[in-house]
Amino acid sequence: MKIVLASSSENRKRLFDRMGFEYETAYPTFEEVTSKDISPTQQIQEFALEKAKSVLHKFSTLDDVLIMGFDSLIDFEGTSVGKPKTKKDAFEMIQSFIGKSQKVSTGMAMIGNWKGKYFEKVALESTKVQFRSDITNYQIRKYLEFGDWKGKCGSYSILGMGIFFLEPFEGDFQNIVGVPIFKLHEMIREITGKSPLSIFLKEK
Repeated sequence: MKIVLASSSENRKRLFDRMGFEYETAYPTFEEVTSKDISPTQQIQEFALEKAKSVLHKFSTLDDVLIMGFDSLIDFEGTSVGKPKTKKDAFEMIQSFIGKSQKVSTGMAMIGNWKGKYFEKVALESTKVQFRSDITNYQIRKYLEFGDWKGKCGSYSILGMGIFFLEPFEGDFQNIVGVPIFKLHEMIREITGKSPLSIFLKEK
């Protein structure tokens, strides 16, 4: 089965690379336009689906292909947190998180063909994150020098030094990266009736 990651996220590509299976990256062409008529968590599921659909035409003739699309958001005190535009924005954003919790949610879509039959499945996974209360302004400034804040929702990445801002947490670590692995496992089993090991390792 051909595996396709419909994403331009470096974090997601790093996670897929670390898992060690063969996949192809296809950059989605879908343009995100936020709607006030649906909830933010519904919105990211819709965005994930449309990202996957935007690359489907490249692989639609294959009998066995799995295309995965993702979209994430951070809910902080009832507000959706976006990406910082400047280092100053990033500093103020992280500073506001000190000693407080937030919820990281990922919308995940799987579409494609299994044994020649089209499938489409969408899911949502959320993880609670707690920021440490002893973070100093000096630590934030030093962290921002790494440039890890650029292009990141909430101005941090837990694949880098940003992990040290957080308290230990329960739940799917990879979901905070942007790929809810355990949910991915469940969805592949529901679609194919097989373990992801069988699919990713091309077991016959």
